[in-house]
Amino acid sequence: MKVNNPRFPHTCKVYRISGETSFDEGNETVLYVGKCNKYGSTSLRTFTKSNVIKSDYAIDIPGLVKGIIAGDLVDVTDYGGSFESCVVTDCYPTEMGTTLYFNLAKN
Repeated sequence: MKVNNPRFPHTCKVYRISGETSFDEGNETVLYVGKCNKYGSTSLRTFTKSNVIKSDYAIDIPGLVKGIIAGDLVDVTDYGGSFESCVVTDCYPTEMGTTLYFNLAKN
């Protein structure tokens, strides 16, 4: 029996909104669109704020993606569903791949 286990099974779009006002939606600059791997990183970056544990998530992107900074946005689709406008909290681009950290909005 063969198991299908792709390295980057999810899809994502990383982008930046600039010039946004209450009268204008602003301009979207797309920084990356394509395959990725979303995973929980609670064991790496769990912290407590106001006695509430806040967990981050991470995305691995194949290859070097320059220019992603904290405050950018990411839309990601994994096996559990789609998550939109998640705020990037940190990013580590390298020649071996790019890892970005983000928070999911709790509704």
